[in-house]
Amino acid sequence: MIQLAPGANTTLGAPQCSWTLKCENSASLGEYAAIALLPLDERRKSQGKAALFQVSQDWMNWSGSQEQICCDLRLDQLPTGADRLLIVAYTFSAAGPISALQSIHLQVNGQIELHLNLSQNGESALVIGEFYSRNQEWKFRALAEGSAYGLSALGRRIGLDIDDSHPCRDSLSPQTSPRAGSTGTGFAVTSTHILTCAHIIEGCSEIHIASFEGKYPAEVVVVDQRNDLALLRVSEAPEFKPTTFREEKYCNLGESVVALGFPLAGLAGGGVHATQGGISALFGLHNDTRLLQFTAAIQPGSSGSPLFDSAGLVLGMVTSTVPDAQNMNFAVKASLALEFLSACDIKPPSSTPDKNISTAEVARKAQQSLWRIECV
Repeated sequence: MIQLAPGANTTLGAPQCSWTLKCENSASLGEYAAIALLPLDERRKSQGKAALFQVSQDWMNWSGSQEQICCDLRLDQLPTGADRLLIVAYTFSAAGPISALQSIHLQVNGQIELHLNLSQNGESALVIGEFYSRNQEWKFRALAEGSAYGLSALGRRIGLDIDDSHPCRDSLSPQTSPRAGSTGTGFAVTSTHILTCAHIIEGCSEIHIASFEGKYPAEVVVVDQRNDLALLRVSEAPEFKPTTFREEKYCNLGESVVALGFPLAGLAGGGVHATQGGISALFGLHNDTRLLQFTAAIQPGSSGSPLFDSAGLVLGMVTSTVPDAQNMNFAVKASLALEFLSACDIKPPSSTPDKNISTAEVARKAQQSLWRIECV
């Protein structure tokens, strides 16, 4: 039996295959949580309808029971243009964290195994694996990619409208939606504009920014779902102090970084938190060149935090993490954020690294530019 860890892959051989899935809390499957299959192309864009739990498509068939889900796949019959297939565990209507399943045990062709401990997972959807074609050969890769706001939000990011509500119950009303009260981080890029992650503000009816300086309403100016970037405008607050970006397009492997943001707001306190680490890779998962990988610890609410170099310049924006990995975190590169802002006709301050300063000095200089994003 081949045991895979998140990020590892192995060859399948024939395009016809089957897999089974068990979870420790099997009573939740079909009641609170479910499994979906999403056919995509190599750019991770939708190429056909999702196969939601217990609703089969031409290229697959569900079977089994609540205790053990079974699925037969015909990968060579995926919709036209699709060369990969994601397996996603999700909670209905993003009603809560996927951690209620406790753990997942996936077996592919009775020869490949993936075990995921979900007990600390706060996201409402988790991509647990993908089938993909490379050089006319089908492979399987184990993953652990979270979507904080559920399957529907994940669908929007790949260009697919998915109803993730329970098939036999009404969707949650806006008043009871788990999106209410969610928070993230943003930072000033002009005297009136805040940059943050697009996924933080998905589904918000109202957006506010808050810090010890006060609380103010914000409006969305431009959203780039593909690159997880969003620009907000705040008209009723005092003028912001914009953060300074790093002019250099490149950074160095192993370079020291500092993440500043508002993780676990309300639980961990209302102030800015600083964590230190280093750049562990110059690309994201699947060699995604838009992202940096770093080791500074982050938590829910850290999304949108600026990632500073040792000179106090922004070299990225925190966007995601691999939940079951040790400090495997990702940030959108500053160069991409600057291109986005330039398209919005905004040119924030930028500079080349001069001299190194302490983490305490980085935090002191940046604190007035940081804001907690509150979604209602």
